[in-house]
Amino acid sequence: MSTLKSRPNDLFSRPAAPLWLRSGIYGLLALACILLDHHYHRLEKVHQILRIWTLPLQELARVPLWTEREIGRHLTTLERLQAENNALRHELLGQAALVQQATLLTRDLTRLHALMQLGSTPRFTGRICRLISSARNPFVQKVLLEGGESQGIQAGSPVLTDQGLMGQITRVYPDESEVTLISNRNLTIPVEIERTGLRTLAMGTGHQGELSLPYVPSQTDVKVGDLLLTSGIDGLYPRGLTVATLTSVTRHPSSAFVEITARVNAGTDTYPDVLVMAPNTAFQNLPPLDNPPHPPIHKKP
Repeated sequence: MSTLKSRPNDLFSRPAAPLWLRSGIYGLLALACILLDHHYHRLEKVHQILRIWTLPLQELARVPLWTEREIGRHLTTLERLQAENNALRHELLGQAALVQQATLLTRDLTRLHALMQLGSTPRFTGRICRLISSARNPFVQKVLLEGGESQGIQAGSPVLTDQGLMGQITRVYPDESEVTLISNRNLTIPVEIERTGLRTLAMGTGHQGELSLPYVPSQTDVKVGDLLLTSGIDGLYPRGLTVATLTSVTRHPSSAFVEITARVNAGTDTYPDVLVMAPNTAFQNLPPLDNPPHPPIHKKP
């Protein structure tokens, strides 16, 4: 009994063949398979079977390479699209800037053409000049003009835009001129209401683009939206120039005059070119109006 029980242990306890022996046997078998396959093509079916069995493994092994290639292609395409998008965006911004400049130039040319047509009229002869800058103090209502004594500009000359009267030359330098806007509180302009023909005086309030009409009787037919034109009575401004549009008409029961304000049509912010007319020589030596008449005080009830 002891002999039978020890046999299995003896079987599994046999020492394995040396590594060199096993390697030699496997090498001989591999060499024999290579010779048979090369000379006699005996292993074609084995090749086919092994290929069928290993095909899924081959496809699985190709997945990382395919994934890497597709990701690289996607990233390359994305980078190219981003570069093209940036280039198109820059080009669009450049084209938009060109369009804006072209629009501005077209608008300036239209206004310049209107000024040239106005300047070619016999009663509105003058010289086209460009605005340089406004005065540092916005309350004085003055701007600087390109062109002065060297260009034949004279003090007292009316200054127009294609929208109407803007101001008057009050100081002349060698190559620059100072324009006092009609909204300056020291300027008074004889005007008439286009709708009714009523003649009165318009005075600057000292605020940008604002005039007042302090001497209009309360019973006068006047309303918001009426257009003011130069009456030409003083001889400084030709008759018929657009001056302003009435924006406020207030009647006070305790006052004999209407409280009226108007907005100047010719602004300085949107008109770089102006027409400087020749002054009326008959009134050229008149002193400037430093102390205009005080408007009546409207007492509210």
